[in-house]
Amino acid sequence: MLTSTEGSVAVLDMGSNSFHLVVARIEHGEIRTLQTFRESVRLGEGLGESGRLSKTARQRSLVCLKQFGQRLEGLSGENVAAFATNALRVASNGRSFLDEAQAALGYPIQVISGVEEARLIYLGVAHSLPSDPKPRLVVDIGGGSTEFVIGEQFQVRLIESLAMGCVSFMDRFFPCGKLSIHNFEQAYNHASNEIVRVGKRYRKKGWSVCYGSSGSVRAIARACQLYCDQSAITRPALERLKTKILGYSTIREIDVEWLSRARRDNVIAGLAILTAIFDVLKIDKMQYSNGALREGALYDLVGRSEHEDVCLRTVQSMQGRFNVDVAQAERVSICAKQLFGQVADDWGLSNSDMTRLRWAAELHEVGLSISHVQFHKHGEYILNCADMPGFTRQEQQSIAILVRGHRRRLRQQLLDGCSLEGKPSLLRLCVLLRLAVLLNRARGEAPPLDVVLKVRAEDSLSLKLTRDSFDDYPLTFSELLGEAERLHAAGYKLSVLKA
Repeated sequence: MLTSTEGSVAVLDMGSNSFHLVVARIEHGEIRTLQTFRESVRLGEGLGESGRLSKTARQRSLVCLKQFGQRLEGLSGENVAAFATNALRVASNGRSFLDEAQAALGYPIQVISGVEEARLIYLGVAHSLPSDPKPRLVVDIGGGSTEFVIGEQFQVRLIESLAMGCVSFMDRFFPCGKLSIHNFEQAYNHASNEIVRVGKRYRKKGWSVCYGSSGSVRAIARACQLYCDQSAITRPALERLKTKILGYSTIREIDVEWLSRARRDNVIAGLAILTAIFDVLKIDKMQYSNGALREGALYDLVGRSEHEDVCLRTVQSMQGRFNVDVAQAERVSICAKQLFGQVADDWGLSNSDMTRLRWAAELHEVGLSISHVQFHKHGEYILNCADMPGFTRQEQQSIAILVRGHRRRLRQQLLDGCSLEGKPSLLRLCVLLRLAVLLNRARGEAPPLDVVLKVRAEDSLSLKLTRDSFDDYPLTFSELLGEAERLHAAGYKLSVLKA
């Protein structure tokens, strides 16, 4: 979240094909782009066969990130948003590469879900277009995934992300860059089968105008204009481009002035996917929009600083969907915030830590919709697996861990999948959430207890009532003693003072 609506901000989009960095300045609430950088690193190259990021792709990416990191040096971490997409979502060795990537860049990198990627893409496209209340379809063909969004103005109505992209299709259907009608038809048929799964819902929802975004669509739109004399992408123009490109035997042989060398490696895969999209969704014409994920992320930063919070809407939606007791969630959230304020300075906790704690408190009982037995485990599963627009994968994982750890045994092994530097603060947030839940067991039938929580040493706390004595609250005192034993097993000492 921005610390100020004025100043420089930057967004890094780590796609499966290219890395894009945009540096901008916020002046009077408006975004003015200062610099843009693009490097074709092909991070997802070979990923479909092995399930792992290749050594050469990792090396190319790290070199690029070090260069970008030099440009970002001096910017506040809260004013830099770095996002990784499909390649790191699916790679089995993505976690180890992410650690290297963050060290090279010098800033945290968030892995976002396909749905969140689609939301940011739509936001970027919507800001690049004139105001229009009519519904529009936005399609973005990336290196590893393709996003589909129907929205009105800045509101998303239908959203989907499919695991098909130019880099993955080139590896699978056009090995060694070989071009043939057979290879094209295989790619086209596979894409069509994927799109059919969502096509009916999209045609039923409907749209008045269609836009495409990002590099592959841009390259095809430019080719339609220069080679086919079309101001927009049309089905006949796609067929003509297909015939022209398949006249070559390999991508290295392609020699046309309307296609840049950087885009020749992927254009046939993008053409197969886009042709399938046109046919399955019955699209007649598609306009190109220069808005994309990085522009959407920039506007999202500004929007959040102006309290346009997508995360809040997501949390409220999940509370309704899973029948969460909102009043109890709010009581626990308020108590957790109070406890946080008493220890944040001593524990070195940040505003983003407070935000994570608040979301976890609001959703800590989400698993009750499945069963009262072990509902903290059900809640962890829901929060790890649900589509949560506005949240990155790491944020979802953190909230899920807090919900899992808010009751019963607290084990440090719960944090095994987290980054080393993030573990201490996450465990401390877990302690605060557990205490907030315990202090609100009455569920509003009795006034909340006013307590003082102090940090005695790094992993040692004391808790006492502000005015009363625990002699008047024997049940709460007994439960707090039991909690002290559970926290001790996790490496924390809690002293409960009677007076």
